Parts: sequence; C-alpha cells; structure tokens
Amino acid sequence: MPDPIFDPNDLPNIPLEDRGYGYLAGTELFLVRHGQSMTNIYQNLVSYDPNLTALGWAQALHVGEYMAREFPVDVVISSPLRRAHSTALAVAHAQGLEVIKMPGLEEFFAAFYEEMPLHHPTRPWWGRSDWTPTSEGAPGFTAFRDRVLTTLADILETWAGKRICVVSHGGAMGVITAAMVGSNQLSVWQHNTGISHFLWPEWKRWMVMFINRREHLLNLNPDDYPHPPETEPGEGDFYRIPEGLIQSWSDLPAHPQLAFLSNHLRRTDRILFIQPPDPLTPLRVSLRSRGAVILSDDLQLLEAGELRRAVLNANHIRYQYLFLPLPYPEGYFDYVVIPEGRRQVGEDEIARVTRDGAGVLRYRA
Repeated sequence: MPDPIFDPNDLPNIPLEDRGYGYLAGTELFLVRHGQSMTNIYQNLVSYDPNLTALGWAQALHVGEYMAREFPVDVVISSPLRRAHSTALAVAHAQGLEVIKMPGLEEFFAAFYEEMPLHHPTRPWWGRSDWTPTSEGAPGFTAFRDRVLTTLADILETWAGKRICVVSHGGAMGVITAAMVGSNQLSVWQHNTGISHFLWPEWKRWMVMFINRREHLLNLNPDDYPHPPETEPGEGDFYRIPEGLIQSWSDLPAHPQLAFLSNHLRRTDRILFIQPPDPLTPLRVSLRSRGAVILSDDLQLLEAGELRRAVLNANHIRYQYLFLPLPYPEGYFDYVVIPEGRRQVGEDEIARVTRDGAGVLRYRA
C-alpha cells in the first residue's frame, strides 16, 4: 500500500529543461568549500572571521576559473564570513555574476561531536537504530543543522530550476550533504575548494553527481605560496605566529606620503586602497575609519596584511583580491588611494565607487 503520509503532489513544482544530460534536469546545487583560511594553517591564531591565505586565494581563483569552464551557474550564494565570501567572489567574478550573501550558512562555533553516537554501517548507532538528533539529545548539532537547512530551503525555493553555487564551510556543507542523501547525521570531509554536485532530474529525487571534486588544484603547488617570513613552522603542517608579533597599532609603520591620513580620517569614512605599497600602511591609516578595503593582486601581500589584521582583531578592515569591475556599489567610498601611474583600474571605475565630493589620493610608490 502507498505511504499514507507521502503525497506526490507535495513535491515542489521545479522547472525542467534539457541541459545535455540525456534527461531533463531541474535545480542543480553545487557546494564549494572556501579556500585555505588563516585559521586552517596558523594553529595559534584566534580570529572571529579570518580571511584566506595566499594559497587560499590561489585555490579560490583556480576553482572560479574551473567552475566557469566546466560548470557554469546562474547564481552564486555565500556565507557572510570572509573566507567563504572571498572564495565566492572568485567564483562569481569568473562568470560575470555578483555574490549574494545568505546569513544562516555560517560555520558552527563549537564542536558537537560528543553529541553524536558512534556509528558503523553494520551496527547502526551501535544498537540504537531509532536514534535521531533532537534538541534534547543533541542541542548544539540540531540548532546548527536547523539553521543551515532553513537557509537551504530558502535557497532551493527561491532559485528553483536554476544552477546554484553555494560557497560555505565544511560543517555547513556536511549538514547539506547529509540532507541531500537523506541521512540524519553524516560526516563528510571537505577539502578546501572541494566541489560537490547534486541534481534534481525528471524522475524527481535528488541525485548525487559527485562529492569533493578537486582536479582544479592538480597543477597548484603550495610551495609557490610561502607564508610571511616571520611566521614559524608548528606541529605537522601548521604554522605559528610569534608571540608579540604586534603589540599595538603604533607598531605599524606607514608609507611617508600616506601617514597623515591616519589623523585625517573620520570614524564615518570608508577608504579604498588599490595596490597599496605594502600590507601595513592600510592597517595603520585605517585605524579610525568605519570601513577600509585593501585590493591587491599580490597574494603574499594579502596574506601578510590579513595576518596582522586578524592579530589586531580589526574587523572593520577587509583584504580582497583585485577583481574588476570592482565588486562595490556606486559611491561607496569616501577616499580612494592609488599609486601614481597605475592604470590597472580605469578612471571611470574609480569614479563609480567614489562618493561625490570624496577624495582620490595618488601617491608616488
């Protein structure tokens, strides 16, 4: 007899089309984990919202190029956290898209593994075959799972029938993967920028196409992206930050032509640095600003600056790769700082992101 609880009419009405699979396809969901983050490699770095390492930026650029070539999508959605958003920018930029931030995709902030019973495929939950996570038995896990799955439901409903790329974190991707394969709790190790793909075909049940694909990293040599020289090797593949690397903001030097800005800026100002002379000047100058963005295509500069930003817990400052066009709305910045003679970013693009009456400061590098 048919299941009295299940009604086929309750399935969502997902548009289907021919995409060359040999059958009609509806929604496609791609999951991409962020590139290597600062806290993935620096074992003594404590940061609420770390960004990517130089290698992490390279991984993001590679996965963005690969997705554009092999798996073009209609929409790119990201966790609001820096490491995911930075990776999503690379994916979106390669396809001429903008990133949509979705709160709810953030990573968990406390381990909940002790809430999960042991499991083996021939001995389900070690004799507890009826076990399911509940808010009483696994409050940390269920709270995290429900947050992520509520966001997933919104995404799948809003972009039904589209090719969706979600860039998030290992834990969040594990929860989504478990849901897609119908598991209460499934441990899935996700490598940095690993890609997973799920598809809704014409026979109306989710199909797993692949999990944790990463051939886009085959030609990427981590040794080509060294960490800042003052960092120290730690245990295993980890590194450590020397104690007292930065004692205070006053320890940071600034380019002589730009040092005056640290006293000139107001708390309400937003400032944009394009190809700064070093990783430290933007930090020193941005002490009093509401928001500062540092754009560079020098991956070592991005990691060195992010290392110090994270140590200082300067959450109003963001290091980003120099994507063009600039991923910021019109009139967003009060000041733009750029070296003289640098024509990588056109005048029209600088004017677009600069507020009326704001200053464009050019200095001799």
